[in-house]
Amino acid sequence: MLTFVGVIFYSTSVAGAGAGNVPVVVAAHDLAVRVPVLPADVTIVQYHSGDVPPGAFSKVTDLVNVVAAIDISKGQPVTSNLLIGSTDSVIGPQSGYLPIPSGYVAVTIPTGEQQGVGGYIQVGDYISLVATVAGKTSTNIRTIYTNIEVIRVGPASSETAPIQGSTSNPPKVGGPSSSLTVVATECQAEFLTWFLSNGNLKYTLESYHDYNVQVAAADPTCPTVQSAKGVSASDIATRWPGILN
Repeated sequence: MLTFVGVIFYSTSVAGAGAGNVPVVVAAHDLAVRVPVLPADVTIVQYHSGDVPPGAFSKVTDLVNVVAAIDISKGQPVTSNLLIGSTDSVIGPQSGYLPIPSGYVAVTIPTGEQQGVGGYIQVGDYISLVATVAGKTSTNIRTIYTNIEVIRVGPASSETAPIQGSTSNPPKVGGPSSSLTVVATECQAEFLTWFLSNGNLKYTLESYHDYNVQVAAADPTCPTVQSAKGVSASDIATRWPGILN
């Protein structure tokens, strides 16, 4: 009899989610940080009462006007501590060092409310860069780069400034700022410096549906920081034909 009871207890304990009678809202698929959580993004799974995590929701309709504060995996309970009411409040943990792939550099570019999409650009976003330069006969506007990853927004404070190889964890920063730090090759950094010195740059914020997140590999056209050879007006004209006409 004791053996039978033990088997029943063990079976009940390991059954976990999907075998109880308490409804719990879980992610129907992987949910990305800062993305709105909609009814189609979640589903109901039955949990044992003892397995229901703190802050769990029992009804899909309880989730109204919320976004994911961190990445949430498929099947993971969507609890109140994983949700917020505004993307501006996302702070989440970040790496203790700047996430710069080998062969790339971090470069800081100026921004502002009009220049930088009203301050909606945040860490982890991808942006396109639009240059305005004076040509021989008119002002020319050209999108010079797309899918540029933003790794920091605004200046680092003295208390949270990341140092290569350190363990400090600066938070994400939202809202209007004076600068964006992006990942680029050294060659791109030279081109950006030329446009900032000889024209103007504005930014567009790409839809998260269009992010082209890939495993970073060395750019064959500029594989190392030693590949940059300087930039002149003739290099600009070759790289972007007609932009100086």
